[in-house]
Parts: sequence; structure tokens; C-alpha cells
Amino acid sequence: MIRLSILFCFLFLYCNSEAQPQLELVTFATGFDEPVDIVSAGDARLFIVEKDGYIRIIENGQTLATPFLNIDAKVNSSASERGLLGLAFHPKYAENGYFFVNYTDNSGNTKIARFRVSDTN
Repeated sequence: MIRLSILFCFLFLYCNSEAQPQLELVTFATGFDEPVDIVSAGDARLFIVEKDGYIRIIENGQTLATPFLNIDAKVNSSASERGLLGLAFHPKYAENGYFFVNYTDNSGNTKIARFRVSDTN
């Protein structure tokens, strides 16, 4: 038992003595209210999903003022695991404009809804 304990100590010390990469946290964008997901549509934009029912766009390093989607009135975000929780773009989004969201509705039910980007907006 003592030998096993010594072996684990040496193993632990060896693993901790290896060089660890140095990471640095850099702020890319700010001003979001409870972001829960970040998604790409396959272009240069990033879509930030906010728990309260908004999807915002970061384009060229700037957060656009107008939300991509606002379903705040349909979303129940009152509890910790409720709200607008996910976004997925259709594989042919560039052609058909379809995207899907996962949210908790005002009755507490989980909904998966499909939306289509408007041709005029």
C-alpha cells in the first residue's frame, strides 16, 4: 500500500511539472444579457443567443443594434434552466433561410421552432 501511495505521488508530481500552455482571456464583445450560446451561420457573423429571447449578431467585431430575432414575449426565462437556450442553422441556410431555436415557452414547455429569414429584412 505504501509503494502504491508513493507511485501515485510521483505520478502526480510528474504530471504537474509538465509545462502548461499560457492562456490569455481577451474580451471580444460586451453588452449581452445572459448569453447562453454562440453560433456561426457559415459566414463571418457570430450569433449570440440570450436567455431572455433575443439573438444578437456580431459582425466585423461590432454588435449590431437590431436583434436578429426577438421572441421575448414567447419565452419564459424566469428560472435557471429556462429561456431561449439554443440556435441551429439549416445546412442550406444560405439558400432557404431556415433556422431553428430551442426555448421554454410561457407555459413551461420546451419548444423547438423553425423560423425563416425574411426576404425583405
